[in-house]
Amino acid sequence: MRKRFVPICLLSAVILVAGPCSAGAQEVKTPPHRVVLSEIGRIAGSAQGTVGVSAVHLETGRKVDFRADERFPMASTVKVAVAAKILDMADKGQISLTAPIPLESLEMAPDGPLGDMKWRPGLSFSAAELLETMIVTSDNTSTDVLYRVAGGPAAVQAYMQDLGLKDILPARYIRELLRDVLSIPPAKSKMSLAVHFKKMSPKQAAERRERAYRANPAYDADPRDQATPTAMLALLTKIWRAEGVSPSARSALLSLMEQCKTGMKRIRGRLPSGTVVADKTGTLAGTLNDVGYVTLPEGKGHVAIVVFVKGSEAPPASRETVIADIARLLYDYFLLVE
Repeated sequence: MRKRFVPICLLSAVILVAGPCSAGAQEVKTPPHRVVLSEIGRIAGSAQGTVGVSAVHLETGRKVDFRADERFPMASTVKVAVAAKILDMADKGQISLTAPIPLESLEMAPDGPLGDMKWRPGLSFSAAELLETMIVTSDNTSTDVLYRVAGGPAAVQAYMQDLGLKDILPARYIRELLRDVLSIPPAKSKMSLAVHFKKMSPKQAAERRERAYRANPAYDADPRDQATPTAMLALLTKIWRAEGVSPSARSALLSLMEQCKTGMKRIRGRLPSGTVVADKTGTLAGTLNDVGYVTLPEGKGHVAIVVFVKGSEAPPASRETVIADIARLLYDYFLLVE
């Protein structure tokens, strides 16, 4: 445990020697910034894969980037983009957040609050309810229903393009993505992924679930459903500043992200108790991600953080520790450097 605190002490010492850097300074040339990049590289080695990081202090614009222009699978962090699109449609009066939306049998995923239900004709939820389960518990059934309401992944990608985010590339419904990664044949008629899993033998189902965490080079190489850390950070920044989304949509989405239950050991993992965090995780194959916002203490502002991990051979718990350590490093850096 003691080794983990060395970088923070080293960072503090360098800051004291170097002095504060102004918001307009070229941070890449300052000793603290170089220390942070070096330490991210050291931490990233534990991932046994590739790590990309992009973070910004939202009040000053100071940034830290590490392999930030490389593309990574988004996994479930794409749900931030889906949510933004749905809330934008609601703002424009194109959909209602309270009207019931019938679920189609094909949309039922094998896990999650909705996926655990047995489909029946008339099974319906409002867009507001679907947004909550999608963001708070990362429910895949909710996501595919909202994708359909949005007009499909292509419509969400078009919305990203309209926001100037050309490197966020939603392309497949979650059920299609999972079938590709888990090598499950395309659905026949209206057989959902949930039903497909129920028809598997226990051994087959266990093998597929294990594959859902194993590094998959084909998944990493597929350009669909990928984003750069830079682009995902730009989306977070636009949401924070209510650029391309309304203030009410911003508030609704941040509130849901603050309730996220799937990332307790990622960005939140090593931050001081009581730190306000709003995040969205993503996990599939060798990918393990977390993106979100951290509130600094003492009125020091807010930091948006993106940490993507791909192609990792490390156990999921070790990948989570990588994200937690990087998030704590960034927290200390933006807190200590004025």
